[in-house]
Amino acid sequence: MTNPKIFKAYDIRGLYPNELNEEAAYDVGRSFAVYLKAKTIIVGRDTRLSSPALAENIIKGITDQGVDVIDIGLCSTSCFYFAVGELDADGALMVTASHAPKEFNGFKPVLRGNVALTREEVSKLKDLTVEGNLPTPEAKGTIIKKDFSDNYVQAVKGSIKEKMKPLKIVLDAGNGMAGMYMEKIFADTGLEVVPLFAELDGNFPNHETNPKIPENRTKLEEAIISEKADLGFMFDGDADRMYILDRQGRVVDPSLVSAIISEYRVKNSSQKKVVIEVRTSKVVRDWVEKAGGSIILSVCWTIPIKLAMQADPEVVFGSETSGHYVFPELHEADDGLMATLAFLQAISVKDESIDEIIKNFKEKYFVLEEINFEMPNMEEADKIFKKLEDSYSAQGAQILKIDGVSVIFPDWKFNLRKSETEPVIRLNLDADSENLFEEKKAEVIAKIKENL
Repeated sequence: MTNPKIFKAYDIRGLYPNELNEEAAYDVGRSFAVYLKAKTIIVGRDTRLSSPALAENIIKGITDQGVDVIDIGLCSTSCFYFAVGELDADGALMVTASHAPKEFNGFKPVLRGNVALTREEVSKLKDLTVEGNLPTPEAKGTIIKKDFSDNYVQAVKGSIKEKMKPLKIVLDAGNGMAGMYMEKIFADTGLEVVPLFAELDGNFPNHETNPKIPENRTKLEEAIISEKADLGFMFDGDADRMYILDRQGRVVDPSLVSAIISEYRVKNSSQKKVVIEVRTSKVVRDWVEKAGGSIILSVCWTIPIKLAMQADPEVVFGSETSGHYVFPELHEADDGLMATLAFLQAISVKDESIDEIIKNFKEKYFVLEEINFEMPNMEEADKIFKKLEDSYSAQGAQILKIDGVSVIFPDWKFNLRKSETEPVIRLNLDADSENLFEEKKAEVIAKIKENL
């Protein structure tokens, strides 16, 4: 029987082969075909060592259910999403564990048009998979192989509208899927590109591909400094996330990255809305509104951001603070490579250098790197949220309950929410001055701890 624990909020993930294996892949393929009442399903896979066998068994499960498969083979998750939006199919499964260590793998399911499954839909898929007892048609489905890489590269390159400043940049693919496309996408851009770990290797021999973990960025930091580069870009394993490092090898705050891209896209589009999640620094709202746009707030996680974008044709961009940047023209694909091009174009039309932009940001916005508080009993979290809500509401704060509790004052704000995956609550906070930041950080942390 398939392990029910591999089914998460919006996708399927587990340790290979103990939790997630070929048998599970076969079962998921069958149940997904039945769940969709599908005629055709798209399947793609990343470069992980276990991905070929898992993809093969997913395809077998789908075709044994009498459903046809379009096998797009080795691809990034961004290319996969774009293909699903372009091709005629009832749904799709991507074999990837994104940024997780090499011992893991997983499946990302989407519906026709690259519409993500909701929590409820993933839960129904889990029940169908675990229960089994699926009918087996006599006729098997067929398999069509289709390489969608060139279509994807052309679409991403088609986003280039500006002549970019002749910067020197380091691109760290981490031996993941970004390496499959980097050379073609950045050819003829006028940029001096230094590729790092562009060879596909599912062992990820140079570092894990989660850009949020500081030790994973060490080699990129070293390359930026030794190459005297202007910027460095790091992608996760399936290339749907991206982090930026400055010329000193320091992370450029993802909220600033979002603000820069959002401002550029709002100014250059008839669409004027941007979707962000509740952790995002107020810099994005400030820049978007100054450019004539407006903000839509979402719960954290990329899937709700995408669903909000797909529900509103006026949305030009979406972002999450973990490095996901979502583009409607790619059928709401989150794409690290396209985000890199968008960022470089946005800073190319500015009079200030990127160093000046970062300096000005740091002088005006003070952003807390997320802090986690362990919760032995997660049921107590709501009581902590209520106490903070009552305390700050009495002081005149605006209170939002989109994801946990958000407390908003004109010159500072914070969000406290439950983790999706761990027994912790997570604090994000930002303020308009260093003194206020330090004061409110200490104050809010003290209030949380006294209630733990």
